[in-house]
Amino acid sequence: MSEQREFTLFDYFADTKKGSTEIVNVLNNNQVTTVGGGRRAFSYDVGAELKGARKHLAAITKFSDEWYAELELDPTRAYEAISKEELLGEFSPTILRDLGYSSEAAYAVKMMWDRVVQRPVDDPKQREYFVQAIQQLKEVFSKSFTESDFRCAYDQLRKQFDKGYWSMNKRELDKNPELLKFRFWLSLGTKFKYTFFGKNRKEAGFLQLFKKAFDSEEGKDWKWAEPKSKASTKKVSKERWERRIPEEVVRLSLEPSGVNKPEDLIEHYGYRGVQFGKWVDDAAGRYHVLCCGDAHSDLAKVLEIPRMSLSFYGRLGIAFGARGSGSASAHYEPDQNVFNFTKHRGGGSKAHEWAHALDFNLYSLSHGFTNGKRAPLSGNSAGDKIPLSVSRAFKRLMKSLKEGDGFLEVIVPDQIPQPSGRYKSGVLRSLERNDYDVTKALGALKGTYRLSTKQWYEVGFTYCQMLHDLGREVPSVFYVPTDSSAFYLDAISRGAYWRRDHELFARAFEAWIEDELFERGLTNSYLVCGTRFSGPYPQGGERVAINDAFRDWWRVLLDTGLLHDEQLWTNHTYLPINRVEGSHG
Repeated sequence: MSEQREFTLFDYFADTKKGSTEIVNVLNNNQVTTVGGGRRAFSYDVGAELKGARKHLAAITKFSDEWYAELELDPTRAYEAISKEELLGEFSPTILRDLGYSSEAAYAVKMMWDRVVQRPVDDPKQREYFVQAIQQLKEVFSKSFTESDFRCAYDQLRKQFDKGYWSMNKRELDKNPELLKFRFWLSLGTKFKYTFFGKNRKEAGFLQLFKKAFDSEEGKDWKWAEPKSKASTKKVSKERWERRIPEEVVRLSLEPSGVNKPEDLIEHYGYRGVQFGKWVDDAAGRYHVLCCGDAHSDLAKVLEIPRMSLSFYGRLGIAFGARGSGSASAHYEPDQNVFNFTKHRGGGSKAHEWAHALDFNLYSLSHGFTNGKRAPLSGNSAGDKIPLSVSRAFKRLMKSLKEGDGFLEVIVPDQIPQPSGRYKSGVLRSLERNDYDVTKALGALKGTYRLSTKQWYEVGFTYCQMLHDLGREVPSVFYVPTDSSAFYLDAISRGAYWRRDHELFARAFEAWIEDELFERGLTNSYLVCGTRFSGPYPQGGERVAINDAFRDWWRVLLDTGLLHDEQLWTNHTYLPINRVEGSHG
C-alpha cells in the first residue's frame, strides 16, 4: 500500500522526525543565517569540501588561468558559458550609430560578427582560444568608423589570421614557432575562415562582404538595420523545451529514506560531501534534503541496488543551489563528480543527473580509475576492467536509442525543386500504388531501394511535382523514412547538445525510471517528472523497445554484481572518499 504526499518548497515539513519542531521555530523567529557563521540550522556543508562551486568561481579574476581551470571542472557549464551570445550579447546597430560609425562600416562589422561560429569546438583549449579571439576581434573593429577604417582593420586582421592558418602547417610552424600565438583565430569557425580563403574554388567571403557593405545600396542609410519580416514559407524552429518543474513534490511510496538532515545523505547513501549555496536558506535546504532522500530510497528500490551504491561508495558529491548556471535546473560535473540541484528548479531531475553520474563512473570503473579525462561510457569504448557482457549489453542499449524507423519532416516550398536525375519507373509508380500519398509512397520504397538522404528528398519532391501536374493537391510537408529512431531524429532537430550520446542516455534513462515507478504503482516527482507525454523523450512503441533494452542491460549489470561490490569502487584513487560526518560550517 502506498501513500500520497504533496509538498511545496516551503512546507515540506510533514511526517518529519525528531528535531523538526526546533527547525520550524528557528524559521519562524527569522534567525539570520550567514555563510560559514555556524548559525544555519539546516543548510550547512558536511563531509569533504566540494571544489568548483559558484562561490569559488566568483572569487577568481574572470578569464584568468585559474578562472578557466575552475570553469572547466564542469564541462557542461563551460560549454554553456563560452558562446558568442554570452560574450557579445545581441548586436546593436543603434550603439554603433551613436558611437559615430557610418551605416556602411557598421554593416560590414555586423557581417563579420555574423560569420563567427556560435560556439567553439567542445574542448577546453578551444574555449580559451574563443574568448581570446572574441576579445581581439572587438578590439580590431573598435574604431572602424568609416570604410577606410574598416579596410585598415580588415587588413590587420587578415595578416593575423594568415599566421594562425599557417600555424597548422608543421613545416611552417617549425620554421616560425611564433605562428602558434595566432592559432586562437581559428576557433572562430569555418565560415569565418572562408572570409579570407575561397571555398571549393569560390571567391573569398570578404569580396562579397565589401560589395554588400560599400558598393551597393544594401549598406546605405541604415536600412539593413530595420527589422525584416520573415517569410511564412520558412521552417519554424522547434519550440524551446524546458524541463517541467513540479509545483508540488508528489510521492506515492512508503519506502523510508532515513534522511532527516544533511549528514544522513553521507551516513545512508555514502556521499563524500554535501554542499549548500550562499542563498539557500534553511527552509529550501530542508526541502531539498528530505525530497532528495526520498528520491534516493525510491531509486535504489526500483533498481534493486544498495543505497550506498548510489554515491558509488563515496565517490559522488551533491550540492544544492551552490553550483548552478544559466537556466539549467540541475547539472552533473564529471571532473568533480558532483551534481547540483538549483534552489527553485531542481525538482524532477534527480534521475536524469544520476544517469549522467552512472554513465561517467562506469567508464572510469572500466578503466580501473586510471583514465585522466572523465568521459561517459555512452560515447566511448569501455575499458577491460568490467565484464564484456556489460559493455556488449550497453552497446545494444545505445544502438536502440539511435536506430529505428523514424521519419524526417520535409517542408515543401512554393517552388518545387527539380530532381538532379531520373528515377526508375518502380520508384515513380509507388505514388499511384499508395493512393497518391507522398509519405506512404516513400515508406513503401524503404528496404527495396538504397537511397541517400538527398535522393529521398528528391523523390519526395518528384512526387509533389507529379501531383501538381495531375492537378492534385500538393502537401505542405512530407516525411522521408530513415534508419534512425524518432527519438534520435528529434534530438538532431533540437541541436548539437541534445544529440550527444550521454544526453540521449540520460533522457532515456529517466523515462525508463518513470515507467518503472508507474508499473509498480509508485510516483516520485522529485526523482523524475514529465517524461511520459511530451518533450525530448522516447515515446510510443520506441519507448517500449528502449525500456526493454534498459531492462536487459540492467539485468546483466546486476548479475555481474558491479554495483554491489564496494571493493571495486573503493580500492582506487579517483576523488576524495570521505564518509565521516561533517559539522556546521
